[in-house]
Amino acid sequence: MRQQLLAEVERLGGLITRDWARAVVAEHVVDDALRCGALVAHFPGVYCLPRLASDECARRQAAAVYAGGAVSHLDGLACWGLLPPPPHFVLPPDSPIHVTVPGGRGPVRCAGLVVHRRRDLSPATTRNRGGVPVVLVEDAVLESWPLLPPAERQTPRIVAVRERRTTPAKLHAALVRRGRLTGARELRELIDLVGAGCHSELELYGHARVLSDRRLPPARAQVPIRLGRHLVYLDRYFEAEMVDVEFDGAAYHGSAQQRERDVARDAALAARGILVVRLTHQRLHREPDAVIENLLAILAMRRRQLRAS
Repeated sequence: MRQQLLAEVERLGGLITRDWARAVVAEHVVDDALRCGALVAHFPGVYCLPRLASDECARRQAAAVYAGGAVSHLDGLACWGLLPPPPHFVLPPDSPIHVTVPGGRGPVRCAGLVVHRRRDLSPATTRNRGGVPVVLVEDAVLESWPLLPPAERQTPRIVAVRERRTTPAKLHAALVRRGRLTGARELRELIDLVGAGCHSELELYGHARVLSDRRLPPARAQVPIRLGRHLVYLDRYFEAEMVDVEFDGAAYHGSAQQRERDVARDAALAARGILVVRLTHQRLHREPDAVIENLLAILAMRRRQLRAS
């Protein structure tokens, strides 16, 4: 009988509720499986196979099943693959799991859970991610904002838009739908900047500290240019001067292989008459005023060159 039970758990992906298990075998078979370690309790009445006892995905799925809701907040970000990467941020493996339940549900209390309530939680406002019911990506992005360290709050929003998981319009709509939210004003400003083409933390800083200087002419953000078979995007393009300003964060431009790709890309753009100016994290943060003066000089030089040609 135990083998029948375990076979059913395997068929279900490694997780089973007590009610379902009792529909398959007698209750004492379920209790025997728990006593001998053939099944492990994630939460009361929600069991898994021993190999999944430390699996975070299985733990989140069990939490959602137990609470009758969806994984949310930081755990929602994790399910969407949008948590800031280590070592910048690490979610402890034994931290309580955030779940959101419908507003009309009765009390849900259990060690290892942080339970939130939302009136509009429904199948239409959740998605299945690897077997785990999770809130929409927009909701996970917004509700996790106050739970992240200030230095890491921008990352999930930027990555979600950059990787086309969502759009600034959807984030704004979710913000309106959620009503009062801690840090809503700062969130709106960030969403607007991301929508304007700031697709990295360095671009946000560069926009605020350098490119917003009134002495500089307007530049277009994330301008698509086709180079042979490839479509590339220029971070900030001064069209009249044909100057492309690229923000080189260490995460994307630190390896030798990436530097080689950058050199090849710059050469291809030069063949199209576009001058590339690369700004590093170190230079932007250490000498932003000097960067502005340098850009003004480059743009003036390019205007003279283009007139002469």
